[in-house]
Amino acid sequence: MKFLEGKLDDIAAGREAPLSRRDLTDILESGPGIDGPLFRAASAVLGRNSGPGVYLRGIIEISNACQKNCFYCRLRRDNPGVARYRMNSREVMEALTHGWNAGLRSFLLQSGERLGGDFIEEVCAILAECRSRWGDSVRMVLSLGELPADVLDRLREAGGSRYLLRIETSDRGLYDRVHPCDGIHDWSARDACLRHLRATGWQTGSGVLIGFPWQTASVLAGDLEYLVDLDIDMCGMGPWIEHKDTPLDKVREQAPPRARRVSLTLRMIALLRILMPDINISATTALQTLDEEGLEKGLEAGGNVFMPNLTPPGYRADYNLYEGKTAVADDLESMITEGRKRCESVRRLLVLGDPGDPLHYGRRLATEGWMSGGAAPGDAIGGRG
Repeated sequence: MKFLEGKLDDIAAGREAPLSRRDLTDILESGPGIDGPLFRAASAVLGRNSGPGVYLRGIIEISNACQKNCFYCRLRRDNPGVARYRMNSREVMEALTHGWNAGLRSFLLQSGERLGGDFIEEVCAILAECRSRWGDSVRMVLSLGELPADVLDRLREAGGSRYLLRIETSDRGLYDRVHPCDGIHDWSARDACLRHLRATGWQTGSGVLIGFPWQTASVLAGDLEYLVDLDIDMCGMGPWIEHKDTPLDKVREQAPPRARRVSLTLRMIALLRILMPDINISATTALQTLDEEGLEKGLEAGGNVFMPNLTPPGYRADYNLYEGKTAVADDLESMITEGRKRCESVRRLLVLGDPGDPLHYGRRLATEGWMSGGAAPGDAIGGRG
């Protein structure tokens, strides 16, 4: 314990102190005494790199239809209790315009994993309209699941800037245990999709599910190493929350208690901040669902992105991935006002009018040679993360 605290104190002071796989595992398994040194180190790393800014990313859940059948997700294909929906272009643009007028400059279009050609065409049309209206002043983030390389390329050409695809777990055996073996749930295909995104100039995001049955601290340490190896630009990871309409609910007693899942999530955020100082890390809705101070705690652990929900109220109830998904006020301005107060309570600054490009992305492009002739196609580099 003292050895780990010493390393974390060195990191907080700006001295080099690499964390091994064993160190990561031990920190995740340690008692509550490690949290103070860990969060101080993560906060110091964040302050030296990205500063106190917290950036807004407005979520619009454009469809809950999904071809996948993941055992932990209520929106899984075979759940007959879900009323499926798909927002039309007008509804999506109205939500985007509302967010734009309130000062948001980063928007996440999220859906279940679906491959219909008409759906992709509609998303491309929305991206093109956003580019026409707002140019390079916004970042359009997509989270539509695994898609073929040519489809991802079309989405990028249409105006997509960032893509979020959670690997869920880096452990292939554990991945297979929480997904059906039916040919469309393949860890290698998901990994290949992430690597294609990264190689073709997307701001690439991933993340993992934390605290579900059979997961160990060693597996979580491996997840951190996987995200570092993938060299992601942004991360969204949160605690597993059970839902009675999922197969994994049948073994919920094999998962850690909810308070432990919150603790593990905060430690994962802090450790990833230390390992990847200049990426964007979200304080996720799932974290806020299990802990009413989840936003504040996520920011203190090293997060720097807050995600208000812009989905029209009539659709929100049908996008409940898990039990107790946190409810938010319908009024965006009230959400921003409340978010600003909550950020200030932990000495952080809510930033409007800035898409919050992660510093890591610009540095990565420069290192890889993209910027010898300018930024990657369709990007404007220079925001802060």
